[in-house]
Amino acid sequence: MNSTGIAQFVPPPPFDATRTFAAAGATHALGHALLHDGPPRYRRALRLGGRIAVLELAASSDGAALDVRVLAADGPLPDGAAQAAAGWMIDPAFSLAPFYQFAQQHPILAETCARLHGRRLLRYTSVFEALLVTVIEQQIALRAAQRAERWLAATYGSRLIVDGAACDVLPTPERMASLTLEQLAPLRITFVRMRRLLEIARMQAEGVLDLEALPHLPPPAMYAALRELRGVGHWTAAWTMIRAAGHYLYFGRADVALRAAVHHYLHGQRGRMDAAAMDALFAGYGPFAGLASVMLILRWAADRDLSAPHPAS
Repeated sequence: MNSTGIAQFVPPPPFDATRTFAAAGATHALGHALLHDGPPRYRRALRLGGRIAVLELAASSDGAALDVRVLAADGPLPDGAAQAAAGWMIDPAFSLAPFYQFAQQHPILAETCARLHGRRLLRYTSVFEALLVTVIEQQIALRAAQRAERWLAATYGSRLIVDGAACDVLPTPERMASLTLEQLAPLRITFVRMRRLLEIARMQAEGVLDLEALPHLPPPAMYAALRELRGVGHWTAAWTMIRAAGHYLYFGRADVALRAAVHHYLHGQRGRMDAAAMDALFAGYGPFAGLASVMLILRWAADRDLSAPHPAS
């Protein structure tokens, strides 16, 4: 289909489209940031009502807004589906301003805000996909995990070609549930985690789970529902909620990359922050602990290759 403009969203300041799109790769391996030759743009393939579509977010001429276009689709899209998906990704009701104000009282956070000024996270439009990705990333370097995610999408997902580039989307629960351990072996993750992925996919495909309904629950209820799944510990539940719902939970001491980041930014040293000391530090951030942890890990990713392994669950 032809490229179609559908909406414009205005995230509240502080907002920087270039930094937002550049950061998107840290949490979503399948998106495409285009930061040169024109206004900053970001493309992502999505499943919309049984169809596949590629949405593009482009910074407006003054940089304050995001214009949304449908670049391609494999058939007619349900009315309003693309606009709703773009709005969910952007989350224009969420403001970073209270956090920035709070951060000025804490040097490590003030420095982080200055480094990342205006950088936001773009949400996933599928809880299943967010959980799938987060389970893959357990106890593995981010670069290796994202290679696995791209392989999974390219091999068993769906694809549209836009401007000569492949835009892939992860497999549906039904497709994922049909796979075997042998077919998933190229993921290069443990068989335990592959079994977890298949179990979650089968439960979702058979209607035992309704992951896509979880963002409509209060955050504690969404967290409890995720924690009931085998192999989903605090870290996995927290990152799934961050990615899929924009609920910023402190993902905690088990994240060795976060411990390395805090130790470096707080003490100027290599190594990892003492776990108990880090928990105490973030406890002092109160309701901003989760957002503080995300911003610090994004700063760490921006400053260097985020190659440290993630925790077990």
